Amino acid sequence: MARFMIRGIDDYIAALEKLDSQADETIEAAVYEGAGIIANSIKAGLQSLPIDEGPNGLPRFGTLENPLNGVSRRQKADLINSMGIAPIQRFRADINTKIGWDGYGSVKTKAHPQGVPNVLLMRTIESGTSFMKKNPVVRKSVNKARRNAEEAIKK
Repeated sequence: MARFMIRGIDDYIAALEKLDSQADETIEAAVYEGAGIIANSIKAGLQSLPIDEGPNGLPRFGTLENPLNGVSRRQKADLINSMGIAPIQRFRADINTKIGWDGYGSVKTKAHPQGVPNVLLMRTIESGTSFMKKNPVVRKSVNKARRNAEEAIKK
């Protein structure tokens, strides 16, 4: 009868268990790395937003006949400063994060006495309105950086 011995199996099992215990931290680091690449691309896209302001650097109000092409310098700075990456979220086997805008801008209006919400302003820029031409900064930036982010995550 044949007899064989396997050596090193205990070391192999220990290595696999160590990898399993570190898997979540490794995945989180990879997700943040990819999100950082996308966020940097979006910030670069925000830097290229056209400036369209009225006298004294105040935001201009668009109309149906004369829609806005961009934002004021203050609104642009508000968007860049308020953008960030959310903490890691876990749902079942998924590990996610989000890139978004927080807070209120420094431009106050009658409808928004605290300032225009940065999320609302970004949504207006991205999709356009009847008084502002659309400028899909996020969509273009994400498409441009997607491959680089995927490669960083794979590494």
